[in-house]
Amino acid sequence: MTPNSIESSIDKTNITGVILAGGCATRMGGQDKGLIQLNGKCLIEYVITLLRPQVGELLISANRNQAHYAKLCTCPVLADTFGNYAGPLAGIATTLAQAQTDYVLFVPCDSPCLNPQLVERLSAFMLKVHADISVANDGKRMHPVFSLWKRHLLTDLLTFLRTGKRSMHRFLARHSLAQTDFSSTPENFLNINTPKELTTLNKITK
Repeated sequence: MTPNSIESSIDKTNITGVILAGGCATRMGGQDKGLIQLNGKCLIEYVITLLRPQVGELLISANRNQAHYAKLCTCPVLADTFGNYAGPLAGIATTLAQAQTDYVLFVPCDSPCLNPQLVERLSAFMLKVHADISVANDGKRMHPVFSLWKRHLLTDLLTFLRTGKRSMHRFLARHSLAQTDFSSTPENFLNINTPKELTTLNKITK
């Protein structure tokens, strides 16, 4: 992994942004994480605000409370077409199939500290190393759900899912991957998986 340049990047009008909100959130007692309140706002509202200016179109992947999400975002809300809460790859496949742009950017619904240059930096490094997928790396680990994909990967993803496989890391390993350096801002990838993490983030974002 090497530091990336943002001198050139993909035109945002050719990028669809997708907020992944389709999980069952077992560690949060089954709550719909995108709708959890943080300082008086739903978690997904923070993500919408930070992501919308970075992309041409916006979609939400959600398997419940779809009318609520549609009202918050005023954009299409799509349920998974694979299985029942089959993981992030199911939401990725569904939205890749619906996107009208050559590139699709994915972020989770429970990360309210999204980097305002996330898309630009992911796309610049993707172009630089001629990758099919660009994934954020905070200096310690890769964050696969913060990633930019070429839409043509849908064909291989459908083949992968039809075998019953659901591992994001296994699918990424099938393609050329750019790990984009965000080691200077690891806080951009804070998310909510447990009530304790919600309490911690509540203090940080006040």
